[in-house]
Amino acid sequence: MKRWVVLLALLIGAPRGWADHGDRAIDKPDTPAPKRVEPDELPATPRTTEMCIDQEIADRLAIKRKRRGAVDRLFVKQHRHEISINGGYYASDLLSGTYIAGGSYAYHMTDETALEFAGWWTHANADIIRALEDKRGVVLTDTYAQMIFAESLLVWSPVYGKLRLGGTIVHFDLHVDIGVGVIDSKTSRGAAGVLGFGMRLFAGQSFAFRIDARNRTFRQDLLDERFQENDSADTAGLNEILPYQN
Repeated sequence: MKRWVVLLALLIGAPRGWADHGDRAIDKPDTPAPKRVEPDELPATPRTTEMCIDQEIADRLAIKRKRRGAVDRLFVKQHRHEISINGGYYASDLLSGTYIAGGSYAYHMTDETALEFAGWWTHANADIIRALEDKRGVVLTDTYAQMIFAESLLVWSPVYGKLRLGGTIVHFDLHVDIGVGVIDSKTSRGAAGVLGFGMRLFAGQSFAFRIDARNRTFRQDLLDERFQENDSADTAGLNEILPYQN
């Protein structure tokens, strides 16, 4: 009898999923196909820093990696006037080394550039002149002749920073000088080219200690001979910049 019931059900198109369990049929719904998961729907994999380092340590590392900004200028020079008094050692190609003294005035167009006018005084050392007199058999009228320099320069300060001297932080700048000048002396009257570099150490907002090294190229006539001079001078001095406040 069961065999005929099943055969009849197949002939009249019984729904799929019906099965014979004794005298009653049980519905078995179709199993749905597995849903395809797209790659962008996958859960994000935790980062290594989130897995191994807690947030506090990560913040500390981020602070250490942070780039430092520009150093604020303690000493602003733009549109200010600089007055300097300097002295040092003068070395000549033809004459012996001696002292040199002078002063300068500069107007700072920007913090990096300035126009400077300077005047210097030195003298011809008598020791080398006496040696030339003995060799040539000629006596010079003045064995202590003065030499005066007047210069006009462009000063460029591309470097500004700070350094530690003992327990004090000192601000400084480095500058390069280039310009022309004239010389008045017994042995030379004419133009000179000037090239140098230097450093300022600032104290407060109106004073600085300055160090300079400059080379002067000019012609000099001595005992009926003409020479190409490359004289140098190393000087140090004090600067006052006006007005007193930045």
